[in-house]
Amino acid sequence: MIPDINLLPKIEKGETSLKLAYILVGILSLLTLAVFAWIFFNAESEIADSEVTRTTIIATRDALQGQVSSAEMQNNGSLEESVTFVESVSYAVSPIIIETRNLLPLNTYLRSYVFSETGVEATVDFETLNSISSYVSELKKSLYFNDVQVGVIEAFEIITSDDEKNLEQQFAEVPRYELEINLVIDKAYLAAGGDEQ
Repeated sequence: MIPDINLLPKIEKGETSLKLAYILVGILSLLTLAVFAWIFFNAESEIADSEVTRTTIIATRDALQGQVSSAEMQNNGSLEESVTFVESVSYAVSPIIIETRNLLPLNTYLRSYVFSETGVEATVDFETLNSISSYVSELKKSLYFNDVQVGVIEAFEIITSDDEKNLEQQFAEVPRYELEINLVIDKAYLAAGGDEQ
């Protein structure tokens, strides 16, 4: 009979690899808990900061609402005050229109008016540049206006029908001019009645 002798040492891998797995799971669990704790405390501090910001915004909103309500109480004027204000700001436009039309040279066309608080912007069509300069000098002499500001001057051609175009092609075309002008109104003179006084 042969004796069963094993001279090789016994290797038990199962116990050491199981210990290593437990150690790794423990380290990962601790790291996960640490991350969750850090997120929790960070979120708690952000909530506290946002509460302070919310309180500040609410206080600012209440202060602004108080200012609005006090301004509304101060601006509640009577109907008479409103009428007085409108009368002080408004002015008669008919004398201004009449004055600008009366000063126009021959063969001109007053295209449009735009009125503002302080003046009027007019667009006028002229035949020549000389008529523009004479119109501007007449407006400067007028007592209705404190200032005459010449804006844009543009040349344009008159558009005609096809039949008239064929006849006019043999002659040299003369351009027309469009003038944008700003007139600053003398409110004192206008309020005193202007030329009617």
